[in-house]
Amino acid sequence: MAETGINTERADRILDAALRLIVRYGYDKTTVSDIAEEAVVSKGAIYLHWKSKDELFEALLVRELRRFSERWLQQMMDDPEGGRLSVMFKVSLAILPEFPLFKAMITQDTRTLGDFFRRQDPTLFARRNMFNQEFVVLMQSVGMVRQDVNPQVMAYMLSCINYGYINLPDVLPTDQKPPLEDILNGIAELLSTYEPPGGGDSEAGKKIILDLMAGIKPSWDEGKVL
Repeated sequence: MAETGINTERADRILDAALRLIVRYGYDKTTVSDIAEEAVVSKGAIYLHWKSKDELFEALLVRELRRFSERWLQQMMDDPEGGRLSVMFKVSLAILPEFPLFKAMITQDTRTLGDFFRRQDPTLFARRNMFNQEFVVLMQSVGMVRQDVNPQVMAYMLSCINYGYINLPDVLPTDQKPPLEDILNGIAELLSTYEPPGGGDSEAGKKIILDLMAGIKPSWDEGKVL
């Protein structure tokens, strides 16, 4: 975590530089010297904020997770139907390309995350899937997902949709790729079949989101990804 009380503008500039380089070259091939040169600071200035390259990268991951979540949350709150599962997922996929590091985390992209990823707790993504299951259960508890839906199956399906949406464009010929808006609408329509007739009480779904974000925020404040 960055040391408090020290030039936050410079810290953000360093993180911006690290983001550009790591997305382009990957964590393993990006050095602290590279980041310092890109940010136009000395290596010593970087170590005033973080003790190591790992600590810098952890701070970057937390920042990008926070930025993605804040952007997504704001769109959910502004949309009258933002508490519906289909709308939540559609918006998250729509804004995902703007956050390439978050995208790399979802896909476990070892080219981007490199050795840092390989040294993490191997249960990290299993725990994330459990979080998805718990989310489905919470949505069922307020009537936003049908009661006959199996939360484990639903969580697995959501992961499949995520991976397919992100990875298929890299393997399909261009002429086989539908317009992005059509894809997003199709995914939303598919997920709407798991919602109750009429879509349910959107405000109840929004409260679930707000409560979950409130529970995650303390970990981010401590510099933890999850």
